[in-house]
Amino acid sequence: MQTPQGARIARIDGFEIVCTLPEPIGNAMRFFDRRVTLLLCLTDADGQVGWGETWSMPGAAAAAIRGGLAQAVLAQADGAPRVLWNAMAQTLTYDRRGVTTMAMSAIDIAAWDLAARRAGMPVARLLGGAVRHEVPAYVSGPFLKPGGDPYRDFERDIDGYLRDGFKAMKLRLGLDARAEGALLTRLRRRVGDAFPLMADLNEGATVRSALVFAQHFAPSDLVWLEEPIRHDNLPGYVQLSKALPMALAGGEALLGVTPFRDFLAQGALDVVQPDLALCGGFTEGLKIAALADAYGVPVVPHVWGTAINFYASLQFIAGLPELRGPGLRYPMFEFDPSYNPFRDMCGTVGVRSDGRIAIPDGPGLGIEVDPQQFREHLVDQWSVTL
Repeated sequence: MQTPQGARIARIDGFEIVCTLPEPIGNAMRFFDRRVTLLLCLTDADGQVGWGETWSMPGAAAAAIRGGLAQAVLAQADGAPRVLWNAMAQTLTYDRRGVTTMAMSAIDIAAWDLAARRAGMPVARLLGGAVRHEVPAYVSGPFLKPGGDPYRDFERDIDGYLRDGFKAMKLRLGLDARAEGALLTRLRRRVGDAFPLMADLNEGATVRSALVFAQHFAPSDLVWLEEPIRHDNLPGYVQLSKALPMALAGGEALLGVTPFRDFLAQGALDVVQPDLALCGGFTEGLKIAALADAYGVPVVPHVWGTAINFYASLQFIAGLPELRGPGLRYPMFEFDPSYNPFRDMCGTVGVRSDGRIAIPDGPGLGIEVDPQQFREHLVDQWSVTL
């Protein structure tokens, strides 16, 4: 007898969307002036839908779906998420850590959203149950600005974050160790000793220069230093994990559970940050979380893109185990405060005055998605059917 969440997938719709930012923003590696993403809608034989997303290389991910993954999904008589994941995994050959995994992420998130909607429950419950219904958020900013003074808007942005209720902050740094060390010292005096501060170098340093940055940042008592070097430089992360005075975080660009295995087995990360829209969706995210739990390492998902990845990450966090860190408890939720109409397309989101954000308990991801919400940003639309 077919389970309620197992109806065949009859149609896959893709929506590639783009928006231009009011001004360029960036980090130690690059500046960007637009947001792009691929939204995916699965429709089952009963007409129910689920939504997913992948944002890093939307055009290439769309090609991977239309070129093979869609056929693997549509061929299954049972549309349950793990059935679809296994069918897609059978198509993998050489691209096990690249764009195909990103494309599978979008399908997997949509499959879990659809299955949870069919079951009339939030994804967190379908995954095994929520151990929390709210989570502390940290603001992921300020960003650097091109030309002139890259920190010119930091004071204004920080003022806004504190007014908005954020109780933890991760700054984009990595250009000038001495200047940024002084900036962090001033910020630490302002927010006090109990306020968690983090820094993200966005892969912009070498092992040697990362140690210099860490030396200048150490007096400000950072919780973690994030992605100081290239994400696939495992030997470099091993070196840094042994030398840094603060925790070492990373993983947003690691795709699938296997690279997380390699990093954790060598003690190369103190905080792992899978992005559900890139790493393989909920199905692979659960494997990563279980692996991290076995090593006693906290999971703090990287959150970027639209409302879909935003709320998927909240559903994922709902079931993560609690671990204590210096001055805080994990998990935490990454909140990107920069201009993003896609984040707010299902309603404006923010944190409460205590710096926490509620995890929705409605069916699926907890939001209702209508293509009209992003129609003005649509640059390509396609469908694959049986």
